[in-house]
Order: sequence, then structure tokens, then C-alpha cells
Amino acid sequence: MTVRAKSLVTLSLTASLVSCATLPVFASDNKTDDEKVTIRVAWWGNQTRNDLTVKALDLYTEQHPNVTFETEPSSWDGYFDKLSTQAATGSLPDIYQQDYGQIRSYYDQNLMLNLQPFVESNVLDVSRVSEAVLSSGSFDDDLYAMCIGLNSPALFYDKETVEAAGVTIPEQMTWDEFFDISQTIYDKTGVQTYIDSMVLGMLFRGIGTSEFSEDGTAFGVDDDSVFLTYFQMIADASKSNWHVSPEILTEKNPTVTETMPIIDQTCWNSFSNSNQYGTISSTAGRELGITMWPVMKDDTQQVQYLKSSQFLCGSSTTEHPEIVADVINFITTSIEANEILNGERGVPVDSDVLASFDERLSDNDKVVYKFIDDVNAVATPMDPPSPSGSSEIGTLVDDLTEQVRYGEITPEDAASQVFEEGSEILAEKANEDN
Repeated sequence: MTVRAKSLVTLSLTASLVSCATLPVFASDNKTDDEKVTIRVAWWGNQTRNDLTVKALDLYTEQHPNVTFETEPSSWDGYFDKLSTQAATGSLPDIYQQDYGQIRSYYDQNLMLNLQPFVESNVLDVSRVSEAVLSSGSFDDDLYAMCIGLNSPALFYDKETVEAAGVTIPEQMTWDEFFDISQTIYDKTGVQTYIDSMVLGMLFRGIGTSEFSEDGTAFGVDDDSVFLTYFQMIADASKSNWHVSPEILTEKNPTVTETMPIIDQTCWNSFSNSNQYGTISSTAGRELGITMWPVMKDDTQQVQYLKSSQFLCGSSTTEHPEIVADVINFITTSIEANEILNGERGVPVDSDVLASFDERLSDNDKVVYKFIDDVNAVATPMDPPSPSGSSEIGTLVDDLTEQVRYGEITPEDAASQVFEEGSEILAEKANEDN
């Protein structure tokens, strides 16, 4: 890794990233050496991630023959529904991958293993991880969730299509520019585009707030105006000739790498996260471009931020907490393991692992590290963790988005419904948590 790449990560861990967490180090307890143990591990991802993770876990078993793994990989689509069902039935995996937007809810429900005792006993060595990184996985000064990579929201674009259309993609465009570029690309090449509910959170960030209030009991705004902006954007795009039909979005799910419409050039773009650049480029079989998310022309705050790509958590009901901690440590701090994992989940957070990448950055890695460097120069703090009820609200937004696309509901009615029903959900969840 270049000095520049190292410095950007140092900056991102200590300055911009005030809300991300990381995994510590565990020293094996001799008490577990002879005990035959099966550890269930769940994560979301694509086939590349699945293969790399299984290979890394196999290496752990080679080093700890008494421990074997039952793996439960899923795609992003449906992962949290499955995890919620397991939580409700008391059958959470021993180790599960977690998203920043979900950790507050899981903490409130006492579903995550408290890792702080392992930190204090030096089972988990966090000496090579920034305090800023650790803080976002901590509640009441105790560590519960460990960040296993840094990334940032990104807009990927198909260079081949963009060049054929004679278009130049700026480092960060306005939404009006995005719509104009989409029209030009369609006129010149016939390739369409898409936008989806990932846009919503960025619209909130652009006006200097977040979707939810800091205490998680309400939305971050007092009316439905941001929701109306979003649903009107969806309605206008759906009526255009440059946006794909709802049927195509159903067939080519943008949340699943193998079916993303950018893969077969049905669309010229993909809204994603920077750590997915290498996998999506490899799946597409050609070089993609990467740029920052579009902004509204009257935004008052930069929308880009640095974030944990994901966390690893232990189940609060696991029968093997020390082994869980050891596995988490292995995935996060073992240089040998990370030679296998290869930063697919994001920029490594352990400084020794990061330094080990110096001589083996691929061309895709260099693109991502350059992008993270650019984001680091402008990034604003990320939003607080999403509160209990956010998943239900997300499902409601997705359902109404589809209805708006089909013309079954007006943007005004959709915005009003989300604001009213969402406010009720947040209030009810807040009362339950209290």
C-alpha cells in the first residue's frame, strides 16, 4: 500500500469516521482446546464473499481442529428478515454479520454479546484499532459490534456505455445532471438507468439531518417534504424513457450482484458501496467507473461519509463466547486470514493487516483506495444507528416505491403515508423499549 493510502485510512479512522466499530484480538483459552464445538456463522454477500469467508473459516479449523463451522450465507435481500426470525425464535447464529443501521435495535433487544469483558481481560486486543472506529459499535462504553471494513456509498458506472455516449461523469454531480446524463446515454446507446430507495437517506443528509431523530423516537424532520421529494423523483423517473421498468427491476434485482442491471448493461449505473467495486467489476467482466453520489443543487451538507461496511457480532445466547471472540479476532486481525479475505468487505481497520496489503493491492483495490481518499477529503459524519422500527419503515418505503412506479399511488399520498405510519411505528417501538 502506498504512503498515501495508509495516510487516508489513518485520517478516516481518526477524523471523519466518528461512528464505526472494529474487531479485537483474542488469545485462545486452553479450556477450549479439546472441546468439540460447532459455531454457526451468518453473513450476507455474493458468491465471491461466500467462497472467501468459507476458505478463511476452513483455515481457522486447520489451526483449531476442535472447532468446525456451520455457515449460513445469504444475499442482502432477505438477510435481515431471516435474522429477525432467528432472533424471535431464540436461534441466532453464534456469530452474525451486522449492519450499522441495525445494531441499535439489536442492542436494545439484548441480542448482541457484550465484548467488553474480553477487551478488559485482553482476550480482545484493540490496540491497533482507532478509538473512533471502536466507538460506533459501542453502547454505554461497552463494545458490542466490531467493524470489519471501511467503505463509502458509491455510484458505479459502466465506462464502455458512458464512453459510447460521449458523456463525462464528474466526481460528484447534481441530481439534475444525473437525469440529463441518463437521458443522453439512453438517446445515444439505448441503455437505461435506475434509482431506488437507497436515495432517500442521502436526501435527508443533504439538508443537514438524518432520517431519524438522534433518540430514534421520530423522523429527523417535522413533515413529509423529504419523502415527497423522493417519491416525486421516483414518479418522474418511472415516466421517462431512460428509466427501466418495474418489471426489469424485479427480474434484475439491484441488491444481488449476479442480477444487477449493470452486469449485462441493461443499466449504465449501480448505486452501491465502495467495497463492492471489485466484485461487481469482476462479475461484469469489464472495468467500471466509480464516483460519489449525486446531490441536490440546494443541499446544505455533503452527503458522502465513511462508514463501517459491516460488523461482526456474537449472539448474546451463544454457549461459546470465548471461541466466538477468537473467531472474530481471527477474521479481523489475522494477516493470514486477510490474505484470503483480501479486503472484500472494505478497507481493513487493524493497522497491521492494513500494512500487510502494501505489496498486494490489485488494480481494483487501487481504484477503491483512491475513491476513499477522495471521500475522506469531503466526508461529513455518518448518521446515528437506525432505531427499532426502521426495518419496518424501510419495507413500507419499498412497497410504496413500487406502487408509485406502477402509478398506483401518487407521490403526495405515498409521502403522507410513510410519514404518518412511520411516526406511529417509531413511537410504538420507543414505548416498547422503555
